[in-house]
Amino acid sequence: MLIAPEPAAPSFRRLRTAAVLAGAGLRPGSSRRAAVCGAARLLTALGVRVRVQAPLVAWPRVRAGSPGLLVVADSRSDLAHLALTTAVPGTVAVEGARPGRHARALRLPVVPAKADAIAAALRAGTTVTVRPGADGRLPAAGFAAAAAVGAPVCPIAVRSRPGAGVTVVELHLLPEVAGAAGDAPALADGARRALAAVSSR
Repeated sequence: MLIAPEPAAPSFRRLRTAAVLAGAGLRPGSSRRAAVCGAARLLTALGVRVRVQAPLVAWPRVRAGSPGLLVVADSRSDLAHLALTTAVPGTVAVEGARPGRHARALRLPVVPAKADAIAAALRAGTTVTVRPGADGRLPAAGFAAAAAVGAPVCPIAVRSRPGAGVTVVELHLLPEVAGAAGDAPALADGARRALAAVSSR
């Protein structure tokens, strides 16, 4: 998946960004389609391309009656939130249910980064993305929730690279953490190891 903005001068980008955010305030509801379209338009206005690298082994499919996926991303930036929204269906867990300013303006779906809230969303079949907290650590609440409901844990390494007049945000979708169902510490360790392996490339 590639979101490719046209080259634009910084002042024009500011105008386009303001127009997207102003339009978001008029948009009723927060459907999945509206969230994806809003995030994609804003990324384009900001001069950002999103490149998604599929996992070597496909993620489990979320079926009726099964829990959603716990997606573990290693960036807590507002830009990463927007990029993840375009690529991964579901919601993003945020501390205090307060997303970044762009995500908040677009009214992207979020849940509090607390074990009970994440577990409830997973049980309902919603995929939940968790990101590092203010301390830079992946939230234990996400892994506790996944262990409690038997949700698959799937890491994403987020990398940002400068391009020719644009910023490229790469989303490296990594295979599901295997062999640790129901064991929160093992799930957390597996996710950290997978993300660290991308960092060391």
